Parts: sequence; C-alpha cells; structure tokens
Amino acid sequence: MATFVKTALSDLANKVVIDLAADTTAEVDLTGTTGSVYMIEIDATAGAATTAEPGCYLKLIDADSSVTGGGGSGSTPEMVLYAPIGKKTTYVISGGWAFGTGLSLWAVTTAPVAGDASPTSDVKVTILTT
Repeated sequence: MATFVKTALSDLANKVVIDLAADTTAEVDLTGTTGSVYMIEIDATAGAATTAEPGCYLKLIDADSSVTGGGGSGSTPEMVLYAPIGKKTTYVISGGWAFGTGLSLWAVTTAPVAGDASPTSDVKVTILTT
C-alpha cells in the first residue's frame, strides 16, 4: 500500500495525505506531528457495490504508535466515516478535527470496532491537514 504526504501551501491546509489503497492495515502517524484535519475524500470508485459489500468505513484515531486496524482491533477509532462502494464521498470538517498525538487510519467493510475485512477493491483516501 502506498501512502504519500505532500506539503502544499494554502489558506485551508498545508499538507495533503494520500493513501492509495486503505485497508485493515493501520497507517500510523501519517504526518509525523500534530495538526487538524479539514477535508477527507474517500474514493471507492474502483469497485462496484454488492449486497455483501455495499460500502466501507474509514476509521481515524489520534495516535502515533500501537495502532491496530482490523482483525479484532484493539484500537478504538475516534472518527468513523462511511463511503458507499462505487462512489466518491467527501467530508468537510468545519473548524477541523484536531489530533494532538498523530494521525492514523485504516479502512474496513463493517462499522464495529473489531471489523476485520478489507475492502475488496482499492479505496483511495485523500486528507487535507495542517
């Protein structure tokens, strides 16, 4: 899985974080510092919705270590965002969601904390943050 962090200057945010294939493997401390998240785009257009997999859940936590994603995760997400498979979904967070330790995330196909199935198609996640 490829994850990128690009510094960009703007009035809204100064970093763009891109995870090209979010899944149950947690991406930990993506920015390497504290900050705030202002926009999250979940691009699940690589797949087609099915009865068994109508959507995916992006889970975020303020942590810089010891984060486990799916598979009986012991990490409790602080934010859970739903995106239907086959669609692109954007969340704008007015005022931002502050993370004081580190920005970490993973994606699964079920909402419960212990959800352990990765999306069957690539889910691209783009985050604007400081």
